[in-house]
Amino acid sequence: MMKPLTLLLLTLFVGMILGAAITGRVVQSRLAKYNNFLSEAGFTQIMMDVIEPESEGQRAKLLPILEETGQHIQETKANARTDILLHYRELEAELLPILSEEQKNRLQSWREKLRVRLDEHPKPENR
Repeated sequence: MMKPLTLLLLTLFVGMILGAAITGRVVQSRLAKYNNFLSEAGFTQIMMDVIEPESEGQRAKLLPILEETGQHIQETKANARTDILLHYRELEAELLPILSEEQKNRLQSWREKLRVRLDEHPKPENR
């Protein structure tokens, strides 16, 4: 009786681990594609793959247009990050006088966790 139950639980556990790992990998892959789309080179390549230029002449005409748009997208992403941080600092300046010490500590703890997450995703290079 104990052996089949142990085998069943072990199988269930392995299935849960594999399911979580596969799900995490799929999410990571989708995020990588999205982040790649927000870079100049990634945007250009993805759009070229979608359009499938019919000739080298068409490709040569498309390339500068797509590169310029890709650069604008990358700059917009970089500026958005800066703008969000600026708005957050303004918000914090308004909130701090109203909050208790415990609330300030929770806010600071959350901010530090957020900073670690942002540091894991480096800022895009500006060209």
